[in-house]
Amino acid sequence: MTREVLGRGIEALIPVREEGRIHQINVSEIVPSDFQARKKFGGESLAALALSIKENGIIQPIVVAPSGKGWKLIAGERRLRASKMAGLKKIPAIIKESDGEEIAVTSLVENIQRENLNPLEEARGIAVLMKNFSLTQEEVSRRIGCSRSKVANTLRLLKFPQEIVDALDRGQISEGHARALAAIGDRRKREYLIRKISKEHLTVRDIERIAFVKKRRGGRKILPDIAEIAEKIEETLSTKVEVKMKSRNQGYIKIHFFSDKEFERITKRILGK
Repeated sequence: MTREVLGRGIEALIPVREEGRIHQINVSEIVPSDFQARKKFGGESLAALALSIKENGIIQPIVVAPSGKGWKLIAGERRLRASKMAGLKKIPAIIKESDGEEIAVTSLVENIQRENLNPLEEARGIAVLMKNFSLTQEEVSRRIGCSRSKVANTLRLLKFPQEIVDALDRGQISEGHARALAAIGDRRKREYLIRKISKEHLTVRDIERIAFVKKRRGGRKILPDIAEIAEKIEETLSTKVEVKMKSRNQGYIKIHFFSDKEFERITKRILGK
């Protein structure tokens, strides 16, 4: 799946307490956000950043919100960790007024925009937003500035078989590999292919060819995984799509639209205009 760049910047999400002003804040007074989606920070890359900060200082300030007698981190945990490694006592920060939901949303957006999150971290971050603040997929998509289908497709990663989730979390396979593997029903075959991806550097297309080979049973062709087909159409049209089978070789495709403008966009996409 092509990763979708979020359209809204962090500055648009929550108001700045003192516009444009950067404060020097004690690192000891900063508490990490409870909604940090990123869990892995990379020892070597973090050490390299710490060395750069020691030599050149921090180019971009972190973002914090008032919290009791200290500060709650909104964005910049990697910079904060590296600054501590570099021995800094103070760090440049922008102060913003924010509630819990805004902190969670902004933290997620900041990480996605910087492409610091792996796909599972992004999915887990979205899931936390939905659970903790009772948000729908549509509401989350508006808050973080991407399509509803992007949110739905990202969340679907969490429902993949465990061996796929684990391999994706380790960085052993890509998101594209994961989606292609999910179309294979045999667990042992999936595990075998995961090993081959690592050893033989199989591409996503290689796995797709294996997953979507049309098998013959009684002289009839069997369609590939219906959910995977619906997902690919959703990605192409950027809207909700349902693929339903009424019998062995009959069914229908249902394409949703939510406004006149969206209907026009979808029809143009389908007709190639």
